[in-house]
Amino acid sequence: MKTLAGYVVLIVLCGALGAQEPDAPSEGRVLTGTPPAMSADTVLPLDLAGITGDDKTPPPVRKQKQKPARKPAPAKELKRTRIGASMVGYLESSLVQTQVRVRMDAGFDSPRPDRAEYFYAGTSTPPTGPVQRTLNFQEVYILGEYAPVKRLSGFVQVPFRWIQPVFVSGATPSATPPSPPAGAGISDVQAGMRFAIIASASRNLTVQLGTSFPSGNGNNGLGTGHSSIEPKALGFQRISDRAAIEAEVGDSHPNGGTTFVGATPASPAQSFSADVAMYGVGPSYELIRRDKYSIAPVFELVSWHVFGGLQTGSNNVVQSAAGINILNAKLGARANFSNGSSIYAGYGRGLTSDIWYRNLFRVEYRRAF
Repeated sequence: MKTLAGYVVLIVLCGALGAQEPDAPSEGRVLTGTPPAMSADTVLPLDLAGITGDDKTPPPVRKQKQKPARKPAPAKELKRTRIGASMVGYLESSLVQTQVRVRMDAGFDSPRPDRAEYFYAGTSTPPTGPVQRTLNFQEVYILGEYAPVKRLSGFVQVPFRWIQPVFVSGATPSATPPSPPAGAGISDVQAGMRFAIIASASRNLTVQLGTSFPSGNGNNGLGTGHSSIEPKALGFQRISDRAAIEAEVGDSHPNGGTTFVGATPASPAQSFSADVAMYGVGPSYELIRRDKYSIAPVFELVSWHVFGGLQTGSNNVVQSAAGINILNAKLGARANFSNGSSIYAGYGRGLTSDIWYRNLFRVEYRRAF
């Protein structure tokens, strides 16, 4: 029995030992020996993929795409309002545009203001009493021009005048008050149309037809006492990027005028008024140019030719004015601004023995739309 019981215990122990699985290596335990061979179909864990044999190189790291740097926005181009090309201040501008212009003149030493009734009216009979030696005057012109289309415009100009005659005692003193007296008031209103035959950035050719109305009091030296038709041709030519030359040719043709009767019945009646031609040229150079403004000096030569008519000379003697030539020089500068406005200031002086005035100062403001 003891022998049989010993065999049974031995069989149970052997079965228990045969069914026991080998222990798994614990953490930190180093495995020894050669790893079992792997078949071609063996799948490696994700973190060991790409590592075979003795290759210890880690799997490549996927680089993230970098976003391209933003390019700076291009600088916006400065928007500039069209600046009028005309720089002259005494010649008429050839630009056809919608504009408002205010011009102020101060003239000194005008010895023959009634010459051909170009500035103010003459007399119908030989003057008596004090002799007008000279005249000082100031005048403000307000002009409005409207261009419904690019090359055609209409304009109206309203002047306001102040005069200060200077008298000396005449050969035959008289109680008659000096004529014309010092005073102020509206002068002759002008209106007309302009058409640009050529209109480009480098060249302008414009024809203008204006009419002067006798709205000023001629007896008081505020107007000519008659209407006039005034055709003109105006030109602009750019010479270089900064230099230009402008020109004007025109005529003032009177409709009517004062009829002068001589001292004796045998003296023929004559018209005080007559045609007066005017022509001039004005080169300019844009000396300073900035984004918002530019400044250009301008020199102008303006000449007049009197075809006929009369004028009151020394000692109140009325004499012919036919054939008289007058030349003036004008020196000034114009500042143009990018908003369409413009300012001119200049000085004019008579160069010939026959003059309209000896000195003239002019200031002008112009705004184009």
